[in-house]
Amino acid sequence: MAADDAARRDHSRRDRDRRSRRGGRGRAPRSADDVRSGTSCLILVDAREGEPDRSGAPAVFEGFFDFETGEPRRAGGGIPRLRVEEERLWGFECWWRVDTERTGLTDADREDVESSKKLLRGLLRDARRNPRLVR
Repeated sequence: MAADDAARRDHSRRDRDRRSRRGGRGRAPRSADDVRSGTSCLILVDAREGEPDRSGAPAVFEGFFDFETGEPRRAGGGIPRLRVEEERLWGFECWWRVDTERTGLTDADREDVESSKKLLRGLLRDARRNPRLVR
């Protein structure tokens, strides 16, 4: 009986998947496109009300932060925060993009913003026409 148990244990060790304990879900290698603190950005559209309009202004990416406490978080676990001159903007208060070459607001950016605005207006119009919630 003990020999059978030992054989079973040997067999299970031999056939065991060689992935890590986390099932192969270890931390993925960083891509070159990861946004890091200090990266130059551009504010495409400032969506805040009652504040100076920062559309087209250069910004610096400060990192990902917890909205309530302001503590730093890992990418994907927090909200992006940008610094424009002496002001801080949360990533959801504006449309922004990485601008490592510091090209500023380009014609392609203007076209993208206009097409996004058209799409949003269409979605809002459709939502007003059909007040039933989609599930």
